[in-house]
Amino acid sequence: MKNLILLLAVLVYSSPSQSQVNLNLRVRIKNTLEIDKYESLDNGFKVQMLKMAPGSWRIQNEAAAELLKSETIVAVDLVYSDYPEGEDFTELNKRRLIELYGALPDAFNRQVVTWRVVKQTGVKKTGGINNYFHGFVIYFRPMPSNYAENKLIEDIVEGRVAPEDSTLLKVFERNESWKDMLVVCDVTGSMSPYTAQLLLWIKANQKLRSMKNIVFFNDNDEKSTNQTVVQDTTGMWAVSSGNYKKVMESAVKAMKEGEHMENNLEAVCKAIQEFPEGKGKILMIADNWEDPCDMHLLKYLQSQNVPIRIILCGVNSSINLKYLEIARATGGSIHTMEDDLTNLASMKDGTKFKIGGVRIMLSKGTFYQIN
Repeated sequence: MKNLILLLAVLVYSSPSQSQVNLNLRVRIKNTLEIDKYESLDNGFKVQMLKMAPGSWRIQNEAAAELLKSETIVAVDLVYSDYPEGEDFTELNKRRLIELYGALPDAFNRQVVTWRVVKQTGVKKTGGINNYFHGFVIYFRPMPSNYAENKLIEDIVEGRVAPEDSTLLKVFERNESWKDMLVVCDVTGSMSPYTAQLLLWIKANQKLRSMKNIVFFNDNDEKSTNQTVVQDTTGMWAVSSGNYKKVMESAVKAMKEGEHMENNLEAVCKAIQEFPEGKGKILMIADNWEDPCDMHLLKYLQSQNVPIRIILCGVNSSINLKYLEIARATGGSIHTMEDDLTNLASMKDGTKFKIGGVRIMLSKGTFYQIN
């Protein structure tokens, strides 16, 4: 199914007309899940259903699809019915995928989106095909408001609530040998629980000297996504960790003034420029559910011998392979709540391993999720 999605994205984007899209698509849907009747998953994410009539490829609630453009999509189910039983629904489902691509291209272009095709087989037994859902079920992680972000950070730092996901605290506790690190921290979207843990650690562990300087990033300039500049330093705030009050102020300002772009590597370049003494001690705090938009800078950082340690936040059912690529290329490491993966650079082709509950394979220099 994932191969089909990638091919669809290329053909829809590159073809000048809808007719050419249909003409060129010759890939059959595979790995279909068969169940009597579809029910959405209780996986901790929010759900939006994009309805289609049983034999149609048109989205009926287009306004709902439009609202999803500002959300972080993490999974998509294409749901249809095997009715009339045994009929070939391949072409219909291709048209449905093309329709979704037109409405939500980000669902196709992001690394960590999980795809499933679900065939309902219960219609023949129960009848009433209109009692069955048809279309796409979108799982997404909504963006919190600035008020909600700030309140959660304050509550965690002041000890009023404990973080539900304590990834940063666990990683810092396991790696107390880290000293004077140059931290590059993503504060976009749903990263507030992890920003709070960083601030809490700095406040409570000054004597450990885990961190020396910090660059918060939350890009507020869409130019960073067109890859025409070597370095775009908008949406970045640099501060020394020695003054907790200033660190807190910088974090809040970064969250308030930025937008929803992930310029991770530009932030590393900015950090090295501001604090060149920390070049060999880069620690990136990244959102597993967002893709870095500036992978073009990876070769440059690789040439500069900048190892990047990456703490991946929010890892559960999937892991963003782009961050494994960054860590391997720079001789760095990956850290989740449970694991420290430090041998990526020396890993041999064909190696299989597990991190954050996710099974990964390295094949011909590329990482693949295999579960």
